[in-house]
Amino acid sequence: MRALMRTLRGHASHHADTAWVHPNVGQYRDPLTNLGQDLLDAIGVVGLTPPRTYGEAHLLRPLTHLIHGPVRNIIIDDAVRLPTDVLTHLHEAAIIGRVQLWLLIDTADGNINGLNQRKATAFLEWVNDVCTARHPNHVEQQWDRRPVDHPDCQTPEPAWWLEPLDYGASLPAGCPDHANSLGSGHIDCLLAWVRRALTAGRLAPGIARRRLAEYTDHPDTTIADRWALTAAGRDLLTPGADALRLTHPTGPNATLGDVSPDGASIRIAARAATVAPEMRPAVARLRTSRRLAGCLEHEPMYGLFDQVPGIGR
Repeated sequence: MRALMRTLRGHASHHADTAWVHPNVGQYRDPLTNLGQDLLDAIGVVGLTPPRTYGEAHLLRPLTHLIHGPVRNIIIDDAVRLPTDVLTHLHEAAIIGRVQLWLLIDTADGNINGLNQRKATAFLEWVNDVCTARHPNHVEQQWDRRPVDHPDCQTPEPAWWLEPLDYGASLPAGCPDHANSLGSGHIDCLLAWVRRALTAGRLAPGIARRRLAEYTDHPDTTIADRWALTAAGRDLLTPGADALRLTHPTGPNATLGDVSPDGASIRIAARAATVAPEMRPAVARLRTSRRLAGCLEHEPMYGLFDQVPGIGR
């Protein structure tokens, strides 16, 4: 199993649409909360500031980024660490987010990593009901033969992440694959580098967060670049609300029904106000997060959807 994970991780790190998750099942938070934080880190949503000390007992935030982001494959190693109810939430998120879910399970000698009989039985029943079992050799061959996405987007050497960003030098140009209408695309390249380095196990989320924060302070970073970085962060409410306010003075009063799903327009007094292209991802993510939280068309875009200790709802 260790050899498979080592080889598979190397193959997966060649693809920016892939995230690798090692479950962190600790005693201080419930497993679903931990998985939500681990998923955000794995898909590169490390934020620009340290995350909250508490998490959310749902997968709404990572699911929002899966819906709007490039990640299409999630690999979970040592999946037996996750209880079956958490696996069910993960499976549902993968279906809604249109993501392929890969669970690595060691069943050597019929044992399930030391689980007691009751938990092992429940786990195997869940796997047999939901999953299609694949032999390790077949999985390894499939990933080995998979064409590399964005072959011209070259990930920097591991040491680059540890070196302070040179604010006197120009930012690296984006690759042709990530070039877009808003600029060179180097922010898209940077976010792809983060995901690939995290998948390879060569980068910690905190170090990636420091690099993203350094990019926001670089003099060559444009307004569109900063919007791209904040929209790809953990905070869905603030950038979305800021975009609504900057689009129209009454934008924060918009309901879900007033905002187009792609965040391109807001209906104000029966007329459509166009959202600037660089702000649309933030608006779209906020709308999706509110909709996933169960809000209806007539309910406001600007609202509370976090699970915050001490606040009753």
